[in-house]
Amino acid sequence: MDANRSHHQQSRRLPNDLQVSVRHSARLEKKLSAATRILEFHTLFPAREMRRHFTLFLGPTNSGKTYQALRILADARSGSYLAPLRLLALEVADTLNSWGVPCHMITGEERIEVDGALHSARTIEMMSTHLRQDVVVIDEAQMLGDADRGWAWTQAILGARAERVCIIGAPEAQPAIEKLLRLTEEPYEVIHLERLAPLQPLSAPVMKFSALEPGTALVAFSRAAVLGLKERVEQQTGVRVAVLYGALPPEVRRQQAELFASGQAPYLVATDAIGMGLNLPIRTLLFAEDQKFIDRRKHPLTPMEVRQIAGRAGRYGKNEVGFVGTFRIADEHILHALHTPPHAIHRAHLAPTPDHLWALANLQRQDKKPSLARLLLLFAQAVKPDPAVYEVASLDDQIFLAQITDRYPGLAMELRFVLANAPVPLRALAAVLAFERMVRSVAHNHILTLDEVVPLFSEDFPASLDSLETAMRVVDLYCWLHYRFPEQFPELADAQERRRSINREISRLLRQIAKPTTVVQQLPHKPPFRRQFRPRPRRKPSS
Repeated sequence: MDANRSHHQQSRRLPNDLQVSVRHSARLEKKLSAATRILEFHTLFPAREMRRHFTLFLGPTNSGKTYQALRILADARSGSYLAPLRLLALEVADTLNSWGVPCHMITGEERIEVDGALHSARTIEMMSTHLRQDVVVIDEAQMLGDADRGWAWTQAILGARAERVCIIGAPEAQPAIEKLLRLTEEPYEVIHLERLAPLQPLSAPVMKFSALEPGTALVAFSRAAVLGLKERVEQQTGVRVAVLYGALPPEVRRQQAELFASGQAPYLVATDAIGMGLNLPIRTLLFAEDQKFIDRRKHPLTPMEVRQIAGRAGRYGKNEVGFVGTFRIADEHILHALHTPPHAIHRAHLAPTPDHLWALANLQRQDKKPSLARLLLLFAQAVKPDPAVYEVASLDDQIFLAQITDRYPGLAMELRFVLANAPVPLRALAAVLAFERMVRSVAHNHILTLDEVVPLFSEDFPASLDSLETAMRVVDLYCWLHYRFPEQFPELADAQERRRSINREISRLLRQIAKPTTVVQQLPHKPPFRRQFRPRPRRKPSS
């Protein structure tokens, strides 16, 4: 992630009652560093007991780096693939199983177990630092520069307990990865890969719906923009359009991807959710927007974001060339970003462990029942890891959830820490209220049924797309808690059935969003106009 994007994410406001700065001095910072052993962070993993060998597969999208790492994983007796998304973990589990390598799929909310499997495909937060394996593959390693989730990649690189570790990522991540490996003093090799199918820019922005060709993906940066584009494209062309955006449940995203891949939906409208994984046969990718909202302000797409998204065009073996352009907007910013080298990532993100927080609590002797939220805030503001190697992760969301758990001081701090890491979409009030009820059930050791937190929809109370997506997030949260507190959240089978029901209803609503009014005759398929790259003068940033 580019430095400016990380800064904007870090600048999100904390909850009002925690917006008081922690007063600290250099002496206090030194005391906290000693108590948490933060300068020795890399030594605190069981993986230090073994000698690991690393292979870094670094290259742009569609360079074959994931395939090479997966072949190494498939040949190993045991191993894990670590993904940023549940959908990617499922895709790799399916791939390994199709290769005759039994593979589990494990995420925080779901388990798909395969008899006799010694391999697993997991979301990266589900990596075990204690499980010893032959090979671990860490995908999308540039995410270690992400302010919210980068800590999980740092933990995986330092803590994967495997004889061989394969790291897949963008070249920009190499400086930060190498700093971590120099700390552990473990051998590594770097394999640089080039893109297999070239990218070509279009000669001009595409302005007419009738000019869209099959295999085209349009990219926007909000759910409303995606659904609005879907509606207009369907009305203007008379054909079905698939959609992909972050709030869609993984199963629905997979269904939509299959509609596009099979040609049943010739066009795809998506957010940057397509920027990671998802092997889609996109021939032409058009940016319908070149800015995205962060903290309620618009920010131009960074070079890394543009490259990550544009790279989805032109899949090797399916489309020999990928075409990139814009749809109904000027193309200067996108083309300039494509030619601008992304900022290198020099620091990995780091988040506190329960041991760190206990060390801080022991220093606060006057507080017999320490507030988890305040310990997290103290860590964020006063604990100083080596600034040449690390950056403290953004803990704002965790602090917000910790405040809720702190209302129940009878809960052990370890349990509050687990609950504060729950996948709660904070912008959905219904999900936050459901989480509060779930925390109360854990605190009072009460059974909570699914119907108490997930609304039932009927013909008399029809569901909107937004309410269904929120309901799905609450179902997923219930499943997440089941795997950690099975006695309080016992209805896993009911939750899985409710998930399938909500998926069906979301798919039905997506089909009904637009009713085509005009059928446009599809033109014979032909390559778009190409533009030769010419150097462009750098533009001065706006003040």
